[in-house]
Amino acid sequence: MRAIVFVLRGCPAGWLGTYGNEWVGSPNLDRIAAEGVVFDRHLSDCPTADEVCWSWLSGRHHLPPLPDQESLRGAEDAVGCDILLSTLRAAGVWTVLIRANHPDTDAPAPFYAGWDEVFDVRPQADQDSPLDALLGALPSLLDRLATVPQWLAWVEIDRLLPPWDVRQDVFEAYLGDEDEEEPIDPNHDRSDESRADPDSDGGGEELGENGGDESDNTNAEEQSEDTEELDPREDEVSAEAESEPVSPFFDPPTGPFDRADPAAWEWLHRTFAAVVTSLDAELGALFDQLQTRGLDQAATWVVTSDHGYPLGEHGQVGIHRPWLHEELVHLPLIVRFPGADEAGRRVPSLTQPVDLAPTLLELFEAELPTTSIHGHSLLPLVRGEVEAVRPYALSGLMQNGATEWAIRTAEWAYLLPGTRPDTDPPRQPQLFEKPDDHWEVNDLQRQHMDLAERLDAVLRQAIVASWQPGSLVLPEVEVANPESIG
Repeated sequence: MRAIVFVLRGCPAGWLGTYGNEWVGSPNLDRIAAEGVVFDRHLSDCPTADEVCWSWLSGRHHLPPLPDQESLRGAEDAVGCDILLSTLRAAGVWTVLIRANHPDTDAPAPFYAGWDEVFDVRPQADQDSPLDALLGALPSLLDRLATVPQWLAWVEIDRLLPPWDVRQDVFEAYLGDEDEEEPIDPNHDRSDESRADPDSDGGGEELGENGGDESDNTNAEEQSEDTEELDPREDEVSAEAESEPVSPFFDPPTGPFDRADPAAWEWLHRTFAAVVTSLDAELGALFDQLQTRGLDQAATWVVTSDHGYPLGEHGQVGIHRPWLHEELVHLPLIVRFPGADEAGRRVPSLTQPVDLAPTLLELFEAELPTTSIHGHSLLPLVRGEVEAVRPYALSGLMQNGATEWAIRTAEWAYLLPGTRPDTDPPRQPQLFEKPDDHWEVNDLQRQHMDLAERLDAVLRQAIVASWQPGSLVLPEVEVANPESIG
């Protein structure tokens, strides 16, 4: 068995076509999804790059303890965080971590300790694409791995994290009328024009004035036929506008975001759309290399992410506060089996990053230490042997002096704020109906206080249980169907 895991840092599921996005072009990822199994509700338990590494390697949740449980911190040291790698090594599986990310987005040092090999193909400033180094070095790495009977390759890619490398032509393709948008193909011939200067300031105000809306233009039928009466200054203005195109929002600052500013919103979202499309094209070249080597028939491919990247949906850009909304915790998880086995299957059940370790161990037929793992192998879901592996998904995060926890069932999402900085306004518990309220904008906590209290109690018990040694014993939760709640 051979397996390749692609970790697309900062990739929210909602920006990919296979998860319902209809205006951002991601044809290569969509193709892999069509040839594989898509897990529709893959929810992060600890959505930061540092914390999720622990979940991946240990198969255990790493939720922040409750205020009265701080003494539990450090208990994870007794468990160990390399269950995945140590078990694979014992089974004769060679593991290689491929760092195709910038050094400033590296995971914590302990994450790199257990791999048999760490292979660096860092993005270079003088290359056209951040993934050029990976594409250039991959053939030699695959040549070496060709003689290895069993191996796991783990590829870290931070292409979606700012500062963004954005081609001006791809960005401009997303500046058209929203009603006429079509997915963009960045694989057209590139001109000889220089790329946009990453240090330039595009300016949200400029986008607000010129963002592709031509509705103010006078109808051609109403214009005078007498060209002598036209003001020649109009041509000068048009030429000046064409010579000063809107630049992408290369490096949005992490922090609060004014959702009432439509120009900034459009500037930010269309830049990210261009980055997603560019990444997809580069991944397409990568997938083609793997297919040429026959690894579409001989290896399992996994595409996932460490966390989503908030883009102003709830008033912040990046992970400024631990607000565990959809855009942060809903991650892609696509598994393409050798020969496209199980192609087209979609799994609606709740899954989490802690499931990746037991799934990979079962793929390699390695012994599964079930007594210490919180996650579950997802292969029974793929084979249709079970309908679900957990009754609810848990999330928790500490960030910049604030803490929040969340519990998600098939019907509801309950968010529980904890500590917060004195400068922040109060944030109350929130309850959202799922999946109808996809982006979690309609808080129903006051309408369903009994339900919120039940979820709150179960969430607190589950947090405590996650810190206990051994397997995870979750408390039960009784949640009525949304249709039965008035």
